Amino acid sequence: MNKTTASMDALLRLADESLSVCCHAVPVWTIPGFYFDAAGHQAAKRLMEADAQAAFTTAMAYRLTGVNAYADKAIALICGWAAVNRQLAGDDGPLVSAYLGTGFIQAALLIGEYEGWRKEQRDLFVRWMTEVCLPEWDRIPLRNNWWSWSMYAQLSLFRFMGDKDRFAEKVGHFKEHIDASIALSGFIPEETTRGTKAIWYHYFALAPLTAASKQILDFTGEDLFRWASPSGKTIKKALDTLLYYADGHAEEWPYDKEQSVPAPLASDTWPLDLFEAMSAVYEDSDYERFVSTYRPIIGNRNRNSGYFQSYAWVFPELLLSSS
Repeated sequence: MNKTTASMDALLRLADESLSVCCHAVPVWTIPGFYFDAAGHQAAKRLMEADAQAAFTTAMAYRLTGVNAYADKAIALICGWAAVNRQLAGDDGPLVSAYLGTGFIQAALLIGEYEGWRKEQRDLFVRWMTEVCLPEWDRIPLRNNWWSWSMYAQLSLFRFMGDKDRFAEKVGHFKEHIDASIALSGFIPEETTRGTKAIWYHYFALAPLTAASKQILDFTGEDLFRWASPSGKTIKKALDTLLYYADGHAEEWPYDKEQSVPAPLASDTWPLDLFEAMSAVYEDSDYERFVSTYRPIIGNRNRNSGYFQSYAWVFPELLLSSS
C-alpha cells in the first residue's frame, strides 16, 4: 500500500465516524487560560475540537471522493456554529478560536465548489467569522505563537472570502512578523523562554507560519517558504533548527533542560505533521528521513481529548495534494 492510499484510508475512516457527530456550538464560548484552569480549558475546547475535526475530515473526504453526504455534514457543522455562537470569552478564547477555527475555514475552502452549499449558508459563515472571530484574532497583543495563529486564521479567512485587498495587507503584516519573530540562529526568542515546553512552542509557532505561507503561495503565487526577510530571517532556518533538537538532540537544547518531546514518535504526534508537509515543500532529505517511517502521518492529536490539536497540517499529504 502506498502512502497516499494509506492516508486516504485513514481519512475516510475518520470521515465516516464524523458523519454521526452533532454540533456542540454554544452562544458564549468561554475558554479559560490553560495555565490557570487546565481542566476548564480542555472541557471548553472539546466542544469545537469534535466539530472542527468532523467538519475538516468530511470536507476533505468530499474533496477527494465527490460524495455529497460528506460535504453536507461539513456544512451542517460549520453553519451550526455560525448560527449559534455569538461571543468568544476567556483568556484563551482568541488563540483557541484561531487554531481550531481554521479547521472550519479549511473545510470551507475544501467544499468551496460544492453546489449544495447555498449562498445564504456561506454568508452566515462569513458573518460569524468576521463579526465574532476576526475581531478577537486581530486584537491579540502577543507576538509569539498567538500572532502566528492569528495571521494564519486571518489569511485563510480572507482567501475564502476572495478579499484580495485585505489579504494583501495581511501578507505585509505577516512578512513583518517573520522578520520580528525569528532570530538569525533559527530560534524563536519569544518561545525560548517557555521552560521545558520550549521545543513544543517552537513547533506550535512554526506550524501556523508554514500553513499561512501555503495560503499565500496558493492564493497569490508568492513563495515565502524561500523568502528572506530584510534582516535575513527565513522560515527554513527555523525549521532546520527545530528539526535538529526534535530529532534526538533535545538534551542539547541551549535553554531550559529536560525538554518535553514526544517519545516515542507516532503518526499522530508533533512535529511529524509539520515535517511531513515541509518534506514535500522543500524536498529536503533530512525532513524525508525524519518522517518516512511513521507514515501515514495524520496530524497532531491532543492527548487529553483524542481530537486534533489544531489545523495547520492535518492529513498533510492529502491537504497538499488537494490544494
